[in-house]
Amino acid sequence: MSKRHGAREQKKQAKHKAKRDARRRQLARQSSPDPNIRLKAAVRWPIVATLAPKNLWSQGLGNVVIARRTPSGQLACAVFLVDVFCLGVKNAFWQIVSSQSYENLLERLEESGGPFEQWSPECLSKLVHCAADYGQSLGFAPHTDFRHARLLLTGIDPSQCNQEFEFGKDGRPFYIRGPGESLVKAQLIAEQVHALGGHSLVQLDESDPRMGFAAIEDVFADDEDELDDDLPNDEYDNGNIIDV
Repeated sequence: MSKRHGAREQKKQAKHKAKRDARRRQLARQSSPDPNIRLKAAVRWPIVATLAPKNLWSQGLGNVVIARRTPSGQLACAVFLVDVFCLGVKNAFWQIVSSQSYENLLERLEESGGPFEQWSPECLSKLVHCAADYGQSLGFAPHTDFRHARLLLTGIDPSQCNQEFEFGKDGRPFYIRGPGESLVKAQLIAEQVHALGGHSLVQLDESDPRMGFAAIEDVFADDEDELDDDLPNDEYDNGNIIDV
């Protein structure tokens, strides 16, 4: 009897140890500064929203958003500043935020870029990747953080989108000076676009509406103090480890 009791106790302790180890690994992933670790399981997180500006094709520039629900209840979101006229993916950023911070984010993005509309995940992924390819074909690499932000697009098949996108304006690249571009940088880009047979519009001031876009980092900045404050006390559901 005592042997059976000892075996059950050992089994129980091993089970608790496995749970504690899994929890430590999960917390390590959640706090890791490496996006490849932090977003490793993003493919299994349910998609909450895939949004693009209604005026994207008329204005030529817009913030494209994807959000997924993490096991902790927070929202992992990525924002891509897409220039469909010329530069492709000009900026990219990802962050894990509370639901309230996510709503604040959308509100600020709409204030600067106009209202959003819901897209299918497949078409949004196709838009972002095709925009990156288009900019690259002109010699403009996507933003360095694109490689991390696009991890939130993992598992979405762009080939399932039947919509076709025509980049440039009237069949040619058309560069318009945008946010974060000094006049000197804008003039250099314009020269490169002209050499490719394209056109440009370099505003000397900030009167063009595209200049009013908020920098993605600035949009997220006010929410940084709220990040990771809502981690659950228990990552176990009915005794089963939730794999994140």
